[in-house]
Amino acid sequence: MARLNEEQIMGIKEHMCSDEKKLASLYRAKKKSYDECSVSFNEAEERKKQDWVEVVTLKTKVRMQRPKPVGVAFEDKIWSMFYDLGFRYLNRDEHLEIKWGEGGGDHKQIDVLAIGEEAIFVVECKAATKLTTSSFKSVIDGIEHYREGVIRALHQIYGDKKIKFVLATDNYRIGEEDTKRMVEKKIFHLNENAYKYIQGLLKSYKFCVNYQFYGMMFKNELISSKRIRVPALKGKMGGFDYYMMSIEPETLLKMGFVLHRTKVNDSMAPTYQRLLSAKRLPGITNFIQNGGYFPNSLIVNFDTTSSKKMKIQFDLAENSSEDSNAQLGILSIPNAYGIAYIIDGQHRLYGYAGSDYKRTNTIPVVAFENMESREQLQIFMDINENQKAVSKNLRLDLEEDINWESLQVDSRLKALRSSIIKALAADSGSVLANKISVGEDSSDLNFTPFDNGLLQSSLLPRASKQSYTKDTDVCMYDTQNLDHDKAMNECKKRIASYLRECYNYVHRELDEKLFKDFIMCNRGTYAFVALVGSLNKYLIKSGQVTQFSSLAERMPVVKKYLDIFIDYLSNLPVTDENELRLIRGQQAERTWLCRFQNSIHTEVPDFNPDGLESWLKSQDTGLQQKAKDYAEKIFTTLKGRILEKLQELYGDNWESSVNDTKKECLKRLITLHGDEDDFDLQEIEWTEAIDLNDIKTIIEKNWSQSKDSTFVPFKKEFAIPVNEQFSTKVDKLVWLSDLIKFTKAISDPKGKKLSPQQVDEMELIYGSLNPEA
Repeated sequence: MARLNEEQIMGIKEHMCSDEKKLASLYRAKKKSYDECSVSFNEAEERKKQDWVEVVTLKTKVRMQRPKPVGVAFEDKIWSMFYDLGFRYLNRDEHLEIKWGEGGGDHKQIDVLAIGEEAIFVVECKAATKLTTSSFKSVIDGIEHYREGVIRALHQIYGDKKIKFVLATDNYRIGEEDTKRMVEKKIFHLNENAYKYIQGLLKSYKFCVNYQFYGMMFKNELISSKRIRVPALKGKMGGFDYYMMSIEPETLLKMGFVLHRTKVNDSMAPTYQRLLSAKRLPGITNFIQNGGYFPNSLIVNFDTTSSKKMKIQFDLAENSSEDSNAQLGILSIPNAYGIAYIIDGQHRLYGYAGSDYKRTNTIPVVAFENMESREQLQIFMDINENQKAVSKNLRLDLEEDINWESLQVDSRLKALRSSIIKALAADSGSVLANKISVGEDSSDLNFTPFDNGLLQSSLLPRASKQSYTKDTDVCMYDTQNLDHDKAMNECKKRIASYLRECYNYVHRELDEKLFKDFIMCNRGTYAFVALVGSLNKYLIKSGQVTQFSSLAERMPVVKKYLDIFIDYLSNLPVTDENELRLIRGQQAERTWLCRFQNSIHTEVPDFNPDGLESWLKSQDTGLQQKAKDYAEKIFTTLKGRILEKLQELYGDNWESSVNDTKKECLKRLITLHGDEDDFDLQEIEWTEAIDLNDIKTIIEKNWSQSKDSTFVPFKKEFAIPVNEQFSTKVDKLVWLSDLIKFTKAISDPKGKKLSPQQVDEMELIYGSLNPEA
């Protein structure tokens, strides 16, 4: 293609904008999900016929708005992303066209064009109103067809910058062939996961986000053909060659890549890093800016496997010492994006990004070469074991990579649970697809309740370090298969498929709101996974299916019981609904599970999972009445004993010793009986309003008070052992804290029922206060 003429260049520039005020105004408009306009009253009536909605009526005009079309809204969303990334030279509208060939029709309309200092991004946007499976072969081939012409045109106008073509999609399922084709043609696929990841980067990395962004976009592509040469020491540690060197932070920032635990980086698994802490980063930058420094080394791994030009080279220096196994030389490193994985020290490195010292300081680095991801992960875990805690979601996600090949049986089962949950999250045929928070990717459901549910479910056997201990005859794991990798993969497929079909079936048959409220929530997750696990155990025990029945054999039988459960939720009793919605704390998971299991047990008495019978006893009104009786007797005993001891300790002035309590009790009485003017406070005994919290305060305040040898101290009379620990004041008063919680639950009709064990504790408390009773 010939060079663009001046008119064609001006035609392109007319649709570009670098004016910061205009860009800021465009950004505000594009960030909104709707279009806005101010029109006359007459025009407003016409616009209402075109789906415009009146927002504000002014004196002479009407402010109106309407949702943007899906395609326009998505293009605006991607444009805004580049603005957030710091790009300040962007297309001003959707009419930008670039002539790429000699033919009259060889023009390409560009959805988003972002010009940066180092690179240009050409973005094609495709969005659908609902989740759709589609082939993008023609789109990818189209990009390949006009790519060279567009590159030549952009280079002519904006100089010899790197150019990346991006296909941005929303609500599309894209097949493996199209994904592979995009990788081969170096087209970056900006799907929902990638967009979400970039939003996370923007929140965490702030002003230094572009280093990770460029590494993501141009991974293993050269920044410059000129290699970076630094003095280095070569040594050996843990069976690996490594290099010790000093390098400028900016150089490493451009070459570095942080392998975050997100879906975007799954192809490089196992991944392990957390996103930066946005709160920590400014503090580190200020520390460096004020002359601070970190003498400890960053740890990186150079990935040089993508091509020959990515190899690093170590040239031994002349006259190297023979007194050490370390070798002195020059390390030659390809100057490429994303070649150096930051194993440890990302906060220290990115702290330099906003400082004046990123080009002038050098930082110590220990570099490995082509270390497997699993080894990088192990180093990361070893280093961080005693540092800031890894989030529970991330730790559970990492279990698969850490423990899959473990020699310990229980550790392998941890890995298997992690793998099953990730399989559910990644299954596009499941209602759970992309609904589970995996690694650093946040979503509707947490990883933990799935893990707890699987642990409870008996779909997997229980195990110690050396052997399987329980449920080996009712689980879906072949404990007799000594090929652990094969057994684990087969089990993962069985359980993930079973759970997927159970979720999908209930989703189809149950009202959408009920499904969302009681199944697609974290407490519902634990309960439902454990429920279908207990169903599987029952069906095997009753001979309706075998341990390794196929999914086609298993599901028709399971559905009969799921139908009972679905009918229960569809006609949920008000008392059960209130309990499930309002219950909080540690008992919530068990209550949800037992309610779910009992819905089937009521219709099929033989279905009686472990723990259900005990829980049902706790719901017994007789047990709850027993708890209520104990609560009343304990309170009466305590109140009388406390008042007696106060009078014994302080004599006639005993009330002044509890003056604050007295004032609070009088306030309660006024609130209870009405306005203070309506009754005579002198005729009311303030001790009528004493409650358990007051008693606890009095006991704690007078814990060590003594009068004479005949007086039994509070700390001796009111120390009751209900736990194994019984050394501190807190330990000795745990019973009173428990009693307050039990009494609150008893008095609340929506509160949780007390368990037999809790009622037993109340009996112990009563017996300790009344040893002769």
